[in-house]
Amino acid sequence: MATEYLDKATLVRTGADVADAEGWSALTLSRVAREVDRHVSSLYAHVDGLDDLRREITLLALSELSDEVWRAALGRTQGEALRAIATVERDYGRRHPGRMTAIWSYSDPGDTEFTARGTRLAEPLRATFRSFGLDEGQVHHAHSVFSSAVRGLVVSETTNTFRFGDSDVALSTLVDLFLVAFSTGAWPAPDQ
Repeated sequence: MATEYLDKATLVRTGADVADAEGWSALTLSRVAREVDRHVSSLYAHVDGLDDLRREITLLALSELSDEVWRAALGRTQGEALRAIATVERDYGRRHPGRMTAIWSYSDPGDTEFTARGTRLAEPLRATFRSFGLDEGQVHHAHSVFSSAVRGLVVSETTNTFRFGDSDVALSTLVDLFLVAFSTGAWPAPDQ
């Protein structure tokens, strides 16, 4: 992929593609440098090292996934929105396992850009939970549990460790369990 001019956006996207194809742990500056046909030292004009590249890939992934989640949720509420969001997140994880690992593994509570992009990603799901009449405490817990469950399904699929039959049925059942709890008023309050 030799290019006349290498910019930061191209470098980050190339790194994300390498992570998707070869795994997050396989991502190195030298591997990305080979992909863009540059000496590894030239990458430092755009990133401050591997950790900075990983952060930039995480921010890219958050933006991409947020855009998809917002489009999926637009004009939908309750079960229709919940199913659309779950499907989009799962499909993104299938297409971009390296990018999803980036989102899940990055942790810097002081990174305001990461926090802002994460908040943007979370808002459609949180609004969906509010559409069921959940209060903010219930929304917080529903968000945590739902996201963890979808993440578990994505990880088991992308690592080929899903041993429970049809993963499409598993995702649909996951959404249905939430819908049953919401429709029956059985979703627990935060202090339960």
